[in-house]
Amino acid sequence: MRVSLLIGAAVAVVGAAPGAQAQETTQPPTSQAAATQTAQVSDDASATTGTQQTTSLNEIVITGSRIRRANFDTIQPAEVLGSDQITKRGFTNLGTALQELPAFSTPGNSPVGTQGSFGAGQTFVNMYNLGSQRTLTLVNGRRFVSSASSSIFGAVAGSPVDLSAIPTALVDRTEVVAVGGAPTYGSDAIAGTVNVILKKDFQGVDVNVQSGLSDYGDAADYNASAVIGQNFNNGRGNVTVAVQYDKQNGLTTEDRKGTIGGADNFFGSATKGHTYTQQLYTGGQHYNVFTNTGMPMVDDGIPISRGVASSAITNSAGQALFFGTNGQLTPFVNGQLTGNSIYQAGGSGFPIADFGNLQVESNRVQVAALGHYDLTDHVKLNTELWYGHLRAANLRDQPYYNTALFGNAGDPNGNLTLSTDNPYLSTADRQTIINNLTAAGADPSTFYMARANTDLATGAFRTTTNLYRVVTGLEGDFSAINRTFNWEVTGTYGKSETSNEDRQLVTQNFFNALNAVRDSSGNIVCAPGYTNAAIATLSSTCAPLNVFGINQASKAATDYITAIARPKQDNAQYDVLADITGSIVTLPAGDAKFSLGYEYRRETTAFDPGAFYYGQPNGDGTRTQFGNSIPIDPVAGEYHTNEGFGEVNIPVVAPDMKVPLVYNLELQGAARFVDNNLTGTFWSYTGGGTYQPIRDITLRGNYTRSFRAPAITEAYSPKGQIFDTASDPCDSRYITGGPNPSQRAANCAAAGITQPFTSNIVDFTVPGTSSGNPHLQNEIADSWTAGTVLRPSFAPGLTVSADYISIDITNEIAQLGATDLLDACYDGAPGNSFCGTFTRDSSGQVTSVSEGYYNAAIESFKALQAELDYAFNLNQVGLPDNAGAIDLSVNYLHTFSHYYKVGTGDKQYTAGSVQEPKNNFTANINYQNGGFDFLWQTQYYSETRISINTPLANYQYPTMDAYVMYNASAGYEFEGGYRVRFIVDNVLNSHVPFPSAGYAGTALDRYYGAVLGRYFRLSAGYKF
Repeated sequence: MRVSLLIGAAVAVVGAAPGAQAQETTQPPTSQAAATQTAQVSDDASATTGTQQTTSLNEIVITGSRIRRANFDTIQPAEVLGSDQITKRGFTNLGTALQELPAFSTPGNSPVGTQGSFGAGQTFVNMYNLGSQRTLTLVNGRRFVSSASSSIFGAVAGSPVDLSAIPTALVDRTEVVAVGGAPTYGSDAIAGTVNVILKKDFQGVDVNVQSGLSDYGDAADYNASAVIGQNFNNGRGNVTVAVQYDKQNGLTTEDRKGTIGGADNFFGSATKGHTYTQQLYTGGQHYNVFTNTGMPMVDDGIPISRGVASSAITNSAGQALFFGTNGQLTPFVNGQLTGNSIYQAGGSGFPIADFGNLQVESNRVQVAALGHYDLTDHVKLNTELWYGHLRAANLRDQPYYNTALFGNAGDPNGNLTLSTDNPYLSTADRQTIINNLTAAGADPSTFYMARANTDLATGAFRTTTNLYRVVTGLEGDFSAINRTFNWEVTGTYGKSETSNEDRQLVTQNFFNALNAVRDSSGNIVCAPGYTNAAIATLSSTCAPLNVFGINQASKAATDYITAIARPKQDNAQYDVLADITGSIVTLPAGDAKFSLGYEYRRETTAFDPGAFYYGQPNGDGTRTQFGNSIPIDPVAGEYHTNEGFGEVNIPVVAPDMKVPLVYNLELQGAARFVDNNLTGTFWSYTGGGTYQPIRDITLRGNYTRSFRAPAITEAYSPKGQIFDTASDPCDSRYITGGPNPSQRAANCAAAGITQPFTSNIVDFTVPGTSSGNPHLQNEIADSWTAGTVLRPSFAPGLTVSADYISIDITNEIAQLGATDLLDACYDGAPGNSFCGTFTRDSSGQVTSVSEGYYNAAIESFKALQAELDYAFNLNQVGLPDNAGAIDLSVNYLHTFSHYYKVGTGDKQYTAGSVQEPKNNFTANINYQNGGFDFLWQTQYYSETRISINTPLANYQYPTMDAYVMYNASAGYEFEGGYRVRFIVDNVLNSHVPFPSAGYAGTALDRYYGAVLGRYFRLSAGYKF
């Protein structure tokens, strides 16, 4: 979310860019990306796993269970991303690496695209597209502190872990288990659990350097890492230290303009005579109501409407004029007219697609130290020390706008009011403007101007995050009643401190500097009698500002009108965990095992907007904004839980029992009791098992009741102002949508709206409010999985698994945005309660909306997840013994259905959208021969809908083509420990599939490899 105004562009091709929706959203309403903080224009138009790790005969603890086992088999679908695969693909961000698993949808935030406010560069994964807040991330089975902002304008509501803070050099493997983690780990594991397992007992030194560059010669990245480990005292102890440094050069959307067509294509309102309402245009979406050089006008209106001068200053031929880059008036060239009066395809208008962030600029440093020491033969001390530093920049975003779309002249974002005596005007231009004012019967001393101030407020901001974490614990074993028990007591403290720097234009000083005059000596100065804003700017001395053209302003002027906003976020996590595991009784099939434990967890968060974003208090409880951003409130809160959990694993039939048709049968169950000081008590539980009729076939399944407690953001956020866009159901573009189009049309007509109707809220933001809700209750999910694992004895090395996954969430916490509220009103019974959450004026335009968090939604996800892994030596197929070995792995996800529903509104589907293709697979072919290895990877996304919740007939081209991209990696390890590797991403330079309209939102995340283009990496390392 943001707190600025946006102008909605044409209906987007691929769903919702955060805060910039101009179509039916494909993002569930529980995302924070539902509203905005500043005046903006909508720019929407605009892995697979490695081979499963080989285990020793020692028992291990696997994700989803605290009971020690002898293998990786789980009752839920599980995937393992090994360190070898991460290395071969050249990933230095674990969150980016996980995106190659089909189970992960477009992330809640990542280094790609527009960044969540107050958190540039942070990476939050999103499993099954259920929201980053419903994916639990652990490190070595323990919780990790979140770096997410608790402001309502942050990237996501909840406590997702920034996976970029974990050094990939230290990762042994990452286990991803679907649905069943809540009884074992607690809140947030509704979609699944990501457990990062770190390297243990590392001995020696492993150093690596890597660099990458795109085919276009940009987007360079650099990485250096070292892992140092040493056993001591005859192996009783080990200390391992990992240090990793990453630098990534950023890109803006302008850097890829025209390279593959996407930035030049957009969907917009269709022109008359077409049966569809959304037309594909080329040439780029350009707003004809302003430029970033200034468009002068005779009155407080818009300069051009449907290609004809409206309020614009014109030349003798009647052509609208605007200021060229040099500050001189020049004729405005119309592009292709669209069905919308405020934007064209091409032409001299503002090219919004060029003013976005494509990839952050970042520097990351991670240091982690792991240690353990055997105090006795039965007691071990473990510790982890973490430090992470991230400094990342969102390079460009929408600027400070001045246009009649956002208010009257003199309002912070309204048209500028300027004197015709302004000394920066040329004599000829001044006379042209005066002549136009006189002809229009207006005051010849004053004119108006619309402008996108890209040279004064770039929308860029920089985030610095420092993360600290300490884990200390004891573990051991003891014998009693002829049995051995294992125990563990661990304390974890984590803290994340995030600060932002953001250059912001201060409206009062801006207006002072615009009022330029000549003094008695002929110098251009600020008109006397001004008063500076109450917020400190970079300079307190007024300097005159030239806004005719672009980059004409002096440094003195920009310093005077600019303040540095410094919002801060502090998160802290305290966790104490104690458990004991062992066997209960020995059954004919083996030991029945158990785990019992207790966990205390406290989460605290505090968001301080800083002086600029807080605004100026007026003495009556209200505040006035200093610039483009409406006042933002601080958010602070904490909650704590006391949790008890237990788990059992009961072997019923073992192979050596020789039971007909039952080779092996095992049952498992777990439960967790949670007492949360905010939401009260809750039981989470799971039950399931595995059944092998024969050795080669395993049937597995489970049922789980999981939950997610309200985040501090959702519970504690005070009421604050927002700006939002919406897909107004009464707009002619959406009147035929909804579950019952006739009812929607009837309700709109009853509200006095006649067709055809064009709703402003579709194309630019309107003001509103949003707030938290301290009465929120837990989300509840009822989930089950059923599947099979095949390991045919006639094909050693082959494993095939397939699982059906069903997740149904009730009581879901929804941040009801403007689209949700409008849909709920007009698709429901006439005059229902949702109709009171917004207002319309006499012409039918939405003028305000009241948003907030409610336990008001349901969500349903059904999918098939499958995996194939086949490893074999080539001599098995008749080739020589020295021919090497092949490992083929395929991960596949087919989504049958995924929708959410708010209140009595209609179902909003996401399966089949760009962010969630119905069919998605990643296939790897790994070849190894001695020190040489080669990887060929194929990534596939099936055909997707442009707008999944609108009729196909609404779009000229309603679908995006299927997409395939190929990656390759080749490495060689020499004798002595030296190694080199060459990696090529997007080998064939695949483009975004047709119609490739825009780089914003989910399209950018989903097809980023195609947007970036072919990319090369070279790495070298040494291990000794």
